[in-house]
Amino acid sequence: MAASWGFSAETFQRRREKVQELMQRRGVDIFAVCPSSNLYYLSGYSHPADERLLLLILPAASPPFLLANRLYQTPVEALALESVLYWTDGEDPLGLLKKAMAVRDLSCRTIALEPAMPALFTLPLSRLFPKSCFVLGDTLTMPLRQYKEAQELDRIRRACRAADQALEELIAQGRYWLGKTEEDFSEALGRRLRKAGVDRYGSVVAAGDHGAAPHHAPGSRIIGEGQGLLIDFWGAYGGYYTDCTRTFHVGKPSAEFERVHRIVLEAHLAAEAAARPGCTLGDVDAAARRLIERSGYGAYFTHRTGHGLGLDAHEGASAAPGEETLIEAGMVFSIEPGIYLPGKFGVRIENLVALRQGGAEVLHQYPRELILL
Repeated sequence: MAASWGFSAETFQRRREKVQELMQRRGVDIFAVCPSSNLYYLSGYSHPADERLLLLILPAASPPFLLANRLYQTPVEALALESVLYWTDGEDPLGLLKKAMAVRDLSCRTIALEPAMPALFTLPLSRLFPKSCFVLGDTLTMPLRQYKEAQELDRIRRACRAADQALEELIAQGRYWLGKTEEDFSEALGRRLRKAGVDRYGSVVAAGDHGAAPHHAPGSRIIGEGQGLLIDFWGAYGGYYTDCTRTFHVGKPSAEFERVHRIVLEAHLAAEAAARPGCTLGDVDAAARRLIERSGYGAYFTHRTGHGLGLDAHEGASAAPGEETLIEAGMVFSIEPGIYLPGKFGVRIENLVALRQGGAEVLHQYPRELILL
């Protein structure tokens, strides 16, 4: 709910008005938003979706209304929306919706749908409005969401500080982790983050050659002597995400591991230097990719250099090859080049940056240099 994360009713109203302005310019008549990060962004509603239809109907040029089951009256009343249409189990919410739109004389030639809306609802809506043209609604919200307001950025900073502290506490235990599993480390990290108020936790904890799989799921692999240890983890504070990766080594590393870690760190710093207003997100990717390719490991850098984030762990444009989105103040995205050698190890280093007029503010302070356990 809005009050739990500190945003005012005026903030949500201002966001809806900006979306409506964009709808009018693009010829979109209705934006139908189900429970999702977009619904939170526009109203403050943060309850998860279920099988009962709940929709914010945002017309281009008239006040919005919410269609909700009576079971959710308490959280809905906290949203400060002027018009709410309740239905109860046994009633037909789609029929109620069509009647409400007819009473309001709303055009529905073009309807934007929340991208996270399941087929459970999209298919009935397409049958309810057979003459409508349906488009994806993230083209209305992402142009706004990619620029973080001060309160949003404050939550991301807090999430990053909590992430740094949690990782520092675990790595300080050093060789305690020998003989423990990837899952042991992940669970301990999750406990510390939850204690700091970070939820929606997830992780990649990859020991040894598991690190060569960029999205490895923590398992029963023992953390042992002579292994690399790649730790990528994320979670949200007040609804807004952190995402951080560091790569460690248990005991003395090989010369190859040290070389690859040094190359990834240099690529990371080169991409960070390119993250400034006036450049593109593609420039950020190119800065990291050129360095890795010149070092002979281009074939082993298998993903984009970074992604936007905020209410979602991945949102908006990415720092990817050829991405022409201009970098502007207010944007937040990750910088996370990596090299992955099958059968050996993987190295990735990830920070979040927030863009200011003068350049990038690095949001993580945990050391990026190679740390040995």
